[in-house]
Amino acid sequence: MLQDEFVLEQLNQEGLVILQPKTGYRFSLDAVLLARFPALKKGYKIVDLGTGSGVIPLLLSTREENLFIQGVELQPRLAELAKRSVTLNNKEDKIVIWEGDLKALPKDMNGKWDLVVSNPPYFKVNSGKISEGEKAIARHELKCSLEDVINTGQRLLKPKGHFALVHRAERLPEVMSFLSQVKLNPWRLKMVHPKKTKNAELFLLEAVKGSMQTLKILPPLIIFDDSGQYTLEMEKIYAGFNI
Repeated sequence: MLQDEFVLEQLNQEGLVILQPKTGYRFSLDAVLLARFPALKKGYKIVDLGTGSGVIPLLLSTREENLFIQGVELQPRLAELAKRSVTLNNKEDKIVIWEGDLKALPKDMNGKWDLVVSNPPYFKVNSGKISEGEKAIARHELKCSLEDVINTGQRLLKPKGHFALVHRAERLPEVMSFLSQVKLNPWRLKMVHPKKTKNAELFLLEAVKGSMQTLKILPPLIIFDDSGQYTLEMEKIYAGFNI
């Protein structure tokens, strides 16, 4: 990979850095929100399905002690960037990047993970204009569907393990349906609004495998205030506070 293909950027106020492509797919706010959302405990084993350049594992690694996180990424250039970012941050003892199709994860991984997270492709293949290259695969369900992500998450999780994702608000009913089919029971739901006067565009959802949790609908997250600046809650999230 040529050096002029990527740029090194600061990821948070704690000194994490990440390699990002200059062109092609780059992580967005959605990934940061997801990394700050799920409940974590010391010693958790975590899988990030579709890790991209590794932003979610890097941010998760700062939240608790003795975590082990495996990022799964299909696209070779992004997987390589993720591996290099792990090394740059001296996180090799906490984070491993597996290059390959999430649907082909080895069966010996089944039932062994405390938490599975995913910032999956948001759009179906037949919905709107499809981007090119890495962006197309990251944004559209060309290589995996929403159902694939949820089914894979379910098989990886221990009983009572947690599954968390961020997705487009209009696909919430579909997500709920797929979760129900594999007995992942919704536990925490937070809608994400660009402004308090705008409809929600995203949601964060955490479910539990095989446990009849009572769904908690959390206060909404508002990204921007009336002046177009980040709200106090968003500033706190970027500063390292959890949702």
